[in-house]
Amino acid sequence: MSSPTITLCDDCKRGCGLFGTEVTSSRMKNRAVFAFMVAAVTSALVWAASPWLTGQREPWDAEFPFYLIALLVAGAVAGALAPKPLWAHYLGSFIGQLSYEAIFLNLGPLFVLGAVFLLGYCVLFLAAASFMSYIRLRFMNAQNLG
Repeated sequence: MSSPTITLCDDCKRGCGLFGTEVTSSRMKNRAVFAFMVAAVTSALVWAASPWLTGQREPWDAEFPFYLIALLVAGAVAGALAPKPLWAHYLGSFIGQLSYEAIFLNLGPLFVLGAVFLLGYCVLFLAAASFMSYIRLRFMNAQNLG
């Protein structure tokens, strides 16, 4: 009885696309960049929409539930569009909001304090992104199985 012969394609011989090699790591980088960008844009949109929706330049100056709900909605949208990796959502949310503040608002003496508060608020964004990511991946797995 002879053992089966495994032939490798040219890509496999070069080490591309199999078990943590170049193509796989490239795909992971692309997912991370996409998740980061989606999180940054959706977070910045919370700040951009605040003057039109609340009349306040900064969303945390609006009536109490606005900023929290807006972050939860933005996080859910980001998690649905790009489920993984979650660290990119947190970092993207922080950078997106901080960048919007730095670019479009007048920086004052409370900018650093605001950045510290953003670290906490981004946890809400991350929680919503994580929940929606779980729902999306669970739904996709159920569709593939059924």
